[in-house]
Amino acid sequence: MRFRFRDLPIAARLCLLGVLLLAATVIVGLGGWRGLVRTHDLEVRSTQTAANFAAAVDTARVAQVDFKKQVQEWKDLLLRGANADDFSKHHNAFVAQAHAVDTDLAALKQQMSALGLDTHGVDAALNTHADLGLTYLAALQHYDAKDEKSVHIVDGLVVGIDRAPTTAIDGLVAGMKKEAQVASQRIDAQSHAAFSQACMLLASVVLSAVIASVVLVGLLAYSITAPLGRAVKVAEAVAGGDLAMDVVATSRDETGKLLCALAVMNKQLRNVVGVIRAGSTEISASTRQIAMGNQDLSQRTSEQAAALEETSTSMQELTDSVNANARHAHEASCLAGSASDIARQSGAAMTEAVGAMAHVQDAANRITDITETMERIATQTHILALNASVEAARAGEAGKGFTIVAAEVQALARSSRTASREIRALIEESATIIGSGTQIIGHAESMVGKLLDSVETVTKTVDAIASMSTQQASGIQLINRAVRQMDEVTQNNAALVEEAAAAADTVQMRARSLVESVEFFKLEGKQAPPGSPAPKTASVSSQASTRPQLQAA
Repeated sequence: MRFRFRDLPIAARLCLLGVLLLAATVIVGLGGWRGLVRTHDLEVRSTQTAANFAAAVDTARVAQVDFKKQVQEWKDLLLRGANADDFSKHHNAFVAQAHAVDTDLAALKQQMSALGLDTHGVDAALNTHADLGLTYLAALQHYDAKDEKSVHIVDGLVVGIDRAPTTAIDGLVAGMKKEAQVASQRIDAQSHAAFSQACMLLASVVLSAVIASVVLVGLLAYSITAPLGRAVKVAEAVAGGDLAMDVVATSRDETGKLLCALAVMNKQLRNVVGVIRAGSTEISASTRQIAMGNQDLSQRTSEQAAALEETSTSMQELTDSVNANARHAHEASCLAGSASDIARQSGAAMTEAVGAMAHVQDAANRITDITETMERIATQTHILALNASVEAARAGEAGKGFTIVAAEVQALARSSRTASREIRALIEESATIIGSGTQIIGHAESMVGKLLDSVETVTKTVDAIASMSTQQASGIQLINRAVRQMDEVTQNNAALVEEAAAAADTVQMRARSLVESVEFFKLEGKQAPPGSPAPKTASVSSQASTRPQLQAA
């Protein structure tokens, strides 16, 4: 695997930068330390050399002074040596100063040798001084303290002899001063050169360290800020709703991991928003279908409620008719009882047969009216039972019990109609008999007996009609109660349907708002238009899941 600087973690890169900067600092410090050490060595050597030259110059000057003292002692010896003690004193001083000059010149020779200077001048001065000493001692052999002229003789022998050593020693002093000045200038030049070299080295090291630091800091900053800039662009794009941007990580450091995480986040957001968009579109389509179904169901429920209300009104009218039929049947039963009493008393009141027959004719007419009324009631009950059966069939499962009751009512209506027809037939037969009663008055007793039997039959029939009317009234009351319950259920269903319609409208508004919110995000090259239809399979499944809810409602 090839190593890449940008794959290092940021902490490692910062540590590496710190190590390099520390190394550069150490190098700069070492360079400065080396320059300081070299400068210090030069200063020490220059100081030592200057001290050595100064010592040599001082030695030359001491030799110069000692030689002058030697010459002065020679003069004192000649001028003040008349006394033996003074002669000995000045002679010893002269010898001592001569020895001091030799010592000074020997020391100067060693110092000049140590400084690496030419010592021929010192050797020449030593030779000249030695010759001077021999000359002085040879001339001193001619000195006689008692003879004043000997002083002039000796002085004449050594006159001007001190000039050569003086010139040599003075030349040594001047030469040493010149050599000291030259050495000082050379040392200054060396120090300046060393200082310049140290400055150049230090400047070069510092400049190299600065350039390397700037390059490394620039590379480090670019390796950190460039991926962060791409991450910021990705975040801004996501904040702007653009999820179609491709995120590519070019390193394996923290910024690369951040870009990888942003790429995964962008992909997950794109998938989630896509799912939400498809789901919201399906929800919007489903809510529209639910709203349309609720509107249809509300309309049909309202129509069913109106039909049930009409049925309830019809059943109330039917109840009133059945109650009236029961009352008429009771009245007919009473009339039949009266007719039976009249028939029983007819044997004793044959003379009143004509009047009784008139009354019977009136009763028969009334019975005929009653039976016609009963027949109309039975016909109307039959019609209402048919209507109830139709409404029960339209009500479905909720009208099964109502269908049974309607069938019973229909059977009762048929029975009532049959009984009414029989009663009518009997009444017509009675009327025929009464019409011909005047012709067969002679057979009154036998016919009265038959009439009594017929009246008893009529009484039983009317009792049966009254009983059936009572049962019919009870059945109709049950039907009326069931109709009222169906009406209440229908009203409740209508209220629930209205609530469901309102809820479906709210859900549709929420779904539309969700679709508009999701449309803010851009998943691919261009955004899908708002309200785009969902996939067909999803719509079919949503319709299939909606239909059972509508049926249940």
